[in-house]
Amino acid sequence: MIRTLIADDENHARERLRELLSSFSIFEIIAEAHDGNEALEKIITLTPKVAFLDINMPGVSVFSSIEALQKKPIIIFQTAYSEYAADAFDIDALDYLLKPIRIDRLEKTVKKIQDKLAINSIDKNEIYNLNQSTQKIHDHISVKINGIIKIIPTDDIVRISFENAYCFIYTVEGKFISDKYLNYYEEILKNKNFFRTCRNHIVNLKYISVIHAMYGGSYSIELKNNERVNLSRRKAHLLKKLIDF
Repeated sequence: MIRTLIADDENHARERLRELLSSFSIFEIIAEAHDGNEALEKIITLTPKVAFLDINMPGVSVFSSIEALQKKPIIIFQTAYSEYAADAFDIDALDYLLKPIRIDRLEKTVKKIQDKLAINSIDKNEIYNLNQSTQKIHDHISVKINGIIKIIPTDDIVRISFENAYCFIYTVEGKFISDKYLNYYEEILKNKNFFRTCRNHIVNLKYISVIHAMYGGSYSIELKNNERVNLSRRKAHLLKKLIDF
């Protein structure tokens, strides 16, 4: 069901539109409004998918108020005055109905609404699929070496460190320089078994061998390749939630 708002200052106009929409069996009339102020309030609080709005209502102008909304419903304007049509489409209204509304004309509007909602649904699916695909891509990272692009599985990364103004990727295979920043790797590798130990190092948790307690509450992490990186006191508090030490 499509959550729908009807706004018109004339009772008979609201009743007529409600009756017409009921014949399609896809609209759920969640609220009605009799002026611009009430229409705006209910759009914000109830977030309908579709709003049928009369243009000439008392209160705040629906043109100015709707245009200012960040999250707008699908807007269908209805009025007895055809001269408002151009203004309606200027604020991205889906359709414009002249009163008295004819059922055959409303059928065309309903088709537009269905098509619009179908496109929005496709967009959301595409975004979801892209996110899933991106997550899979982040099972690997890439670095450029002598004009070629080397693909490195994240499982092979021991640590990523910022040294002498550059990022270096330390792997089971060797050491590679990167043109990216540590913050970039921290973002794409989150939830991937990696942990930023301090300002300069990100480590793969599975390669941690020993955690050494240091003076003043700080620590040093020894990796399985015998390398050591610092673990700040603040980061140690977070790491204890992942590793019991």
